[in-house]
Formats: sequence, structure tokens, C-alpha cells
Amino acid sequence: MPEVVKKPLRVLFVDEMRYGLISNTRRSWSKRGKRSVYKQQHEYISRYLYSAIDPINGESFHLMGFDDICSKHTELFLKALKEKFSKEHLVIVWDRAPFHRQKLLQKEHMSLIFLPSYSPQLNPVERFFEEIRKFTANKIFPEGITALSKTIEDAIKELCESFEALKQLTGYQWILEQWKTISSQRASKCAC
Repeated sequence: MPEVVKKPLRVLFVDEMRYGLISNTRRSWSKRGKRSVYKQQHEYISRYLYSAIDPINGESFHLMGFDDICSKHTELFLKALKEKFSKEHLVIVWDRAPFHRQKLLQKEHMSLIFLPSYSPQLNPVERFFEEIRKFTANKIFPEGITALSKTIEDAIKELCESFEALKQLTGYQWILEQWKTISSQRASKCAC
């Protein structure tokens, strides 16, 4: 029996998010007849957050603070991800970014699945990123990128505190249905 069948499977949706010191302006409530006024920040300093979320059981893994995104950093992230989930075969689902398609990203005990081009709505990590952006909306960070990184770190901790809440946020119906089908097929093969 191949190693993939012997090991438990874990499906992880992966994506990257850029965060920086250019203000994140969002709609907000204000008193009737009054207009909300927010300070703006326009510093061109940014970092990247790599996130992997398992919408089946609500677990996640995050690495942040990269100055740019490239194959080298993606490989570091995948290595750390594999160390965290070392007893499982990882099925990585992500977009077709150029730094995702490198041959050197092919790892043992890891399978890569690519989402269709121009379809961020299929990746539940995008919904997670939208929730993170709410924590930085209409705020400035005069202390710099370190303060912004700390705010995002706190947001990640808060959002990932409850596996059930993360499952509810990222567990799209089509993903859960596919997982149920795969699980039943694997169970019937192992029963033979």
C-alpha cells in the first residue's frame, strides 16, 4: 500500500497576505449628519503573512514577517508546515502564483492542488484574511511595522482561538462535501 494511503490526510488551504503601513480604510458608522474622519498613513513598508487553514477541523498554521514572497520563502513555510503536521500526508490547495509552481516545492508526503486561475473566492483563507483586515481598519500605526505586525498577530490568535469558529468561517459546503466523499472512499479501501 502506498505511503499516502497509510498516513492520515490533512487538507490545507494556503495563501499569502501583504500587510503594510498604507491605511486600510473601511466604511464605518457615524451619527446622522456627521462624517467619519480618519487619519491616513502612507508609508511604503510592508510584510507578508503565510497562512494555512484546515477547514475540516479548524486548525491553522501561520508564519509572518517576510519582506517579500518568493519560492525561497514559500519553501521555508512549507518546511515549517510539514514539521507541524509531520504524522500526516498534507494536501496543499492554493492558487497558481508563480512561486507556487516551482518543482522544488514538491515535497515528500505532500500533494499540491491548484485552484483555477482568478478564483480567490474558492480559497477560504481569503475570508480569514478579510477578518484580519477588520482589526487594522481605519487605524494608523505611527510606531511602525512592528506595531502593525503585533496587531495582526493578536488578530490571528483571537480568530484561531476556537476551532469551531474557524471551521464555520472557512468550511465552505463544497469542501466539506468533497472531504466526506474522500473519507468514505479511503475507509472502504482500508477495509479491504
